[in-house]
Amino acid sequence: MKGGSINIWMNLLGFDKNDKDRGVGRFLETTGFVPDEITALLCHPDFFNMHKGMDEEYVFTPDNCAYRGSPRNLERERQEWTNYDLKELVAGLHKRGVKFYASIFGFYYNNAYHREWINDYPELFRHGLKNANNRGTLFALKRFKDGSYYEDFFIEKVAQALLDYDIDGIHLADGFCPPAGGMLHNLDFSTDFVAQFTEHSNVVLPKELMETMGDDALDVQAKRGEWIYREKRLEWIEFNVWRWEQFFKKLCTRLHAIDKKVYALAMYCTDPFESIYCIGINLRRLVLAGVDCITANLLPTGCYIMGRDERPYFFYKYMALAPTCAAHLPKGHLVSMLGVQDSTEEWNAIYDRPVMHQRDMYTMMAYQLVDKDEISRALDGFLLCLGDGLTRHDWEWESTRLEAALSTKPKKLLSPVMLWSEHANDALLPEYIKTRRWTAHKFFYEMSKNGYFLSGTILPEAVKIYSGTLFVPNFDLLSSDEKKLVEEYRGGPVVAVASPDYDPTVDGITPSYSFSDQYSTYPLSAFCFGSIPSHEAMAEIENLLSSDDGEPNLEGDLTNLKEPDYTLTETLIFSKVTSGFTHSVITLLSDLTKSPFEIDKPNIVMQMEDGAYRLYIFNDSEVKYHRAFVKAHKEVKNTKFISKFPILPPKFMESASTDLHYDYGKDVKKSAFQVKIQPGGVTIMDVYL
Repeated sequence: MKGGSINIWMNLLGFDKNDKDRGVGRFLETTGFVPDEITALLCHPDFFNMHKGMDEEYVFTPDNCAYRGSPRNLERERQEWTNYDLKELVAGLHKRGVKFYASIFGFYYNNAYHREWINDYPELFRHGLKNANNRGTLFALKRFKDGSYYEDFFIEKVAQALLDYDIDGIHLADGFCPPAGGMLHNLDFSTDFVAQFTEHSNVVLPKELMETMGDDALDVQAKRGEWIYREKRLEWIEFNVWRWEQFFKKLCTRLHAIDKKVYALAMYCTDPFESIYCIGINLRRLVLAGVDCITANLLPTGCYIMGRDERPYFFYKYMALAPTCAAHLPKGHLVSMLGVQDSTEEWNAIYDRPVMHQRDMYTMMAYQLVDKDEISRALDGFLLCLGDGLTRHDWEWESTRLEAALSTKPKKLLSPVMLWSEHANDALLPEYIKTRRWTAHKFFYEMSKNGYFLSGTILPEAVKIYSGTLFVPNFDLLSSDEKKLVEEYRGGPVVAVASPDYDPTVDGITPSYSFSDQYSTYPLSAFCFGSIPSHEAMAEIENLLSSDDGEPNLEGDLTNLKEPDYTLTETLIFSKVTSGFTHSVITLLSDLTKSPFEIDKPNIVMQMEDGAYRLYIFNDSEVKYHRAFVKAHKEVKNTKFISKFPILPPKFMESASTDLHYDYGKDVKKSAFQVKIQPGGVTIMDVYL
């Protein structure tokens, strides 16, 4: 599809093994376009663990033929696919120019669909402090009883299977990487994994804990885990990061040698810092180890509507993964899942939450990354999740919106960008443990949640050549070179946030204005330079900071706070930042940023190659249609809607009004107009001045 890559993640249920071409032609006729890639959700890791070669034909297990052995989707009953059927399917897709990837989870289904391979190797189960005999997942980093590594066995089985089927690569998803069911404070303190930790890190356990090695009873593991996480947390996190890095170095080296690729989820709705702290995975280091693509799961609507618990709707939090992960990773290695529907989990965003679904895809592709070469979209494309069981009408509906989402290629960003520092992200780890201070991702999404959108992220290498407003979180954690780059920036105003004790004059910066959070035990400070805020903005900030929002401060030793247990809720605990401080930073950014438009709804503004100003205008109500009032600083010559709503053209008017009777231009200066926004939606339009 023009503008970005499209990969369809789907069950074999989406194809028909009884067709001569195993359903390839019928599926592509239904989609109406040829995707770049198909990733088959073969689900169970035994697709590789129990691969038998191609000498004889054999039937796949039900949980390879469909996710969790699902009996059907909306289109057909589950079929019994064989190894020969799959090889013919792959060949048929290759003839049509579509690459094929094999995707697996790491889950264990208690032998519900077949006798699972891991029953003979129980030492490979993930142990967790909640359940020492956990049967939730295979833990790929563990060793067999003889001391050999599971990964060495697995990698050879993968290489053999990919060659036998002529599959283009592997995709490691939920439960495999990352392992399911827990975070680092309660994830696998078995004898094997703790021994790997001590061997690598040279950590010496206390004598009483050393004497427990070999005993993996729940209470014994808990004692080891509690001591390690309390006394050696940094070492434990760094070991897990290193261990996954080594796994992927081995896997990628082997598969790249046979011209196969490696895709990995490697996160669980977690930002770059969360992924390190909570699940022990450094996404950047995985890509440097050879991973070809991170398939980030920005799935706010899918996670929300199918969640059995009362988890919040994390639209702003999950959307902010796109710009922060893009800045964290080497360029060109990031796509995002787009939650479309799932027959097994029984949810459908197209039918049940269509406006939220549109907002997901539009917003994902709105965010930009600025590097030394160009302004480019944060995400390289979509991984549609899942693509089987959709009708031709469904695909037509989806495709038109995908094309609209992928059409944004700006030459200039007019909304502020956030500086991403890899040095600061690394330095934050010990700081966060001590202070629970906000991460860069937290700053980014809290501002959008409070009505102020940044347009993306910028790398330090691009600061010298950029012009526009910079927002710099955790300024004190930048490297000395990065601080100097920002201090010398002359392309526009800079707004920065730092720790309570940071003095910007030490780094040669004389702020034009500064303030601190007044009602927090860890009171962040903010300052600006490169421009002077208006008296009105300073008065508003003084008012915002004058009252407490009533939220409690964290108390006591913050290093030993009880950590959350699950990544799809709130993974990180943060020190208090008052809403007054957050809104003060927003007020400062808004006042200093010069835009050709005044818009009374949350927005992102950028300029396209043809001179048009592209506006993303967000509805701050999830339940009601709203109108946005837009006032341009020059006469509007033309407008064009990019999104599929609204229906009618903009309504030009002198001032904001709720009056439903409009004059479409007679005796009205064409510099201000209203547009309608769907409940929980976003209107995208181009404005020519």
